[in-house]
Amino acid sequence: MKPPSSALLLVDPRDSRTREPERRIARWLAQRGVEVLRAKVRKRVPEIDRAGLVIVVGGDGTFLRAVRAIGDRKVPLVGVRFGTFGYLAELEPNGWEKGLARLLDDGGTIETWMRLRCSVRGPKGPFRDVGLALNEIVVTAEKVARMVDVGLRIDGEDVTRYRGDGMIVATPVGSTAHSLAAGGPIVDRTDRCLLVTPLASQAMTFRPLVLRSNRRVELVVQEGRNGTALTVDGQETVALQDGSVVAVEAAEHDVHVASVVERTRFRTIRERLHWGAPLVKDR
Repeated sequence: MKPPSSALLLVDPRDSRTREPERRIARWLAQRGVEVLRAKVRKRVPEIDRAGLVIVVGGDGTFLRAVRAIGDRKVPLVGVRFGTFGYLAELEPNGWEKGLARLLDDGGTIETWMRLRCSVRGPKGPFRDVGLALNEIVVTAEKVARMVDVGLRIDGEDVTRYRGDGMIVATPVGSTAHSLAAGGPIVDRTDRCLLVTPLASQAMTFRPLVLRSNRRVELVVQEGRNGTALTVDGQETVALQDGSVVAVEAAEHDVHVASVVERTRFRTIRERLHWGAPLVKDR
């Protein structure tokens, strides 16, 4: 990637753990002649328009909010993990200097991660845009331990009717998030596909689907006796009514993520998710 002349540090104002790391990163960048911009994550961040690189300091929630704030702009992001889990972050809290130095020295690459565009239509009226999701959209009951009744429609065809805890439509990046916990497959984050994963289905016959990225998936609320809700990346929740339709498609613009290959995809899965770990450690 082209070495950036300016960098925007994005942090969650509610997370006090990131204040000192943010100051350290800002000083380090300034010493190397990089213009430093600083902002708090919110729906609209005007400083992004002036940035050649966005550095997200925090956990996965902060990274997801940063992706929503970027919208369709092509400025690359890189995460420095200071959260509890930090699966989406490329750089570790100890040793981030090496990774950022490579980015400043034209040593990184740009990955494009697919996002979802979600819109909702009530029983009457047109669709309205709800926004972008990097991980997934989820339709569940508003109350805990209640079932939802949802029809699945793909490219206008009624495919099935589902009863259970909910339904997930995820991206390849989101394949290791909520979808994985529900039994969905792991997909490489740079692939392009849609994952449809049922949550705790009442029937054992339901299985996850992997679809081409040009498909249009619609979830139709059949009966919402206990209230039904849509959640976008865990960031925004929208109440749904009987007859509401949630439409999900690949977003027109991907998110651009700077990578210095500090950790491979499979190493991250092994270390953060303990994928493939033996049930009993060797003595």
